[in-house]
Amino acid sequence: MSVDTADATPPSRGRRRSRLLAVLVAAIRWLDAVRIRAHLRRTERSLRAADTDRLDADRQRRRHRALDALRRYRRRGRFPTNRSEPERAPQFVGANGVPCAVAALLLADGERDLVERVAATDNAVRIEDLDDGPLLDWLDRNGLSQAEAARIQPMYASDIYLVTDCGPVSCAVARALAGAAAVGVFAVAEVVGYRLADGLFPDNSFKRRGALAYLTVMNLLLAPVLGILLYALFP
Repeated sequence: MSVDTADATPPSRGRRRSRLLAVLVAAIRWLDAVRIRAHLRRTERSLRAADTDRLDADRQRRRHRALDALRRYRRRGRFPTNRSEPERAPQFVGANGVPCAVAALLLADGERDLVERVAATDNAVRIEDLDDGPLLDWLDRNGLSQAEAARIQPMYASDIYLVTDCGPVSCAVARALAGAAAVGVFAVAEVVGYRLADGLFPDNSFKRRGALAYLTVMNLLLAPVLGILLYALFP
């Protein structure tokens, strides 16, 4: 059986562009999910270590239950998508129907009506900006302060943005660590490239130098990109 390839046409440029865009969007979302998981993991660890002696027994119990729900939410690894704000911003319930971390705690406590009401009236609400209302009342009943809830609440990006809060270290240290990692990768790639070029062209110095020059240029282009991505991942 023969296959007639005359009618077979390559994918259009538009389709290739759409596929490339889909891959890029998936990569961006994966990177942001890594950032959010790291943020929630550090936040949960900090909140569990906080002094809660001021809370009565019921609030302490409810607080532990809320933090357990936060851990389950983080481990599921599904986070809201931001399609309404042009920059990194809260999304109480994302365009994909996934609740944010704070909304997930409310849902775990049976507060679906409150979640739906907040999502309908102010989906980009920032916990730290609230003065009163049912959200703050719920936090008080569950042994969480407004500042702690604001720390739990991540920002969701419609694109990759460099963060301004570098977590438990200063941004200068974060930049230094990301830069050191990029330099280390560059150095390792240079050593590996030298050995590969030497093995591929042992008797042709011209080709060997050309291959090394090509690898060096590629490393100089990719190492800064790696450093920027590493810095962007500091929650």
